[in-house]
Amino acid sequence: MHPLIQLAQNALEQAQQMEQLAQDNQWDELNQIQTAHSKTVYELMTAEIPPELSGDLRTILLEVKETNNRTMQLAETVKTGLVKEKKTLGQAAKMQKALDAFR
Repeated sequence: MHPLIQLAQNALEQAQQMEQLAQDNQWDELNQIQTAHSKTVYELMTAEIPPELSGDLRTILLEVKETNNRTMQLAETVKTGLVKEKKTLGQAAKMQKALDAFR
C-alpha cells in the first residue's frame, strides 16, 4: 500500500474514532485525537500526490470530510444544549435569589 493511501486511511480511522467519541460525549479524548488528526490531514494536504493515486485519495478524503462534518454537527448540538442549560441555570439562580429575598 502506498504511504499516502495509508496516511489517508489513518486520517479516516482518526475521524471515525472522533465521531464515536463525540457520540459518547468523551470530549477530552476527542480533543487528544483531533490534534493528531489535524497533523495527519495537514501532511496529506501538503503532499505531492501522484496522479495515479488521486482518485483513491479523493474517495478516502471525501469520507474523512463527511465523517468530520458529522462530528462537528454532534459538537454543535451539544454546545447548543449546554448554552440552553447554562441559561436555564442562570434563570434558576435568579429565581432562588428572589425567593431568598422573601425569607
